[in-house]
Amino acid sequence: MTWELIAVLAAITYASRAASLVLLPSLPHGLRMVLDRMPAALFAGLAVHSVVVPGVGLVDAQVLAATGAAIVAAPLRSLPVCLVAGVAGYLLWGLIL
Repeated sequence: MTWELIAVLAAITYASRAASLVLLPSLPHGLRMVLDRMPAALFAGLAVHSVVVPGVGLVDAQVLAATGAAIVAAPLRSLPVCLVAGVAGYLLWGLIL
């Protein structure tokens, strides 16, 4: 994975989230309450899916460091912060070993 690809994926992800906030109408209150409870479970599912390779086990330590850094930043509820934390974790682990 190249840095250019990471930047493009980050930009697409951020732009799609921002566009949905600006362009879509507000949700009904009941549906909004249900959806407000889902991000933690969805993030946990995505995190596990990204660090476990079926039939092989866990991914390499550098990816685990990136995932851990993103999880630590997750309570801040900011996608850019999580992305930067993940990349920083990846780079720091690469520099350490």
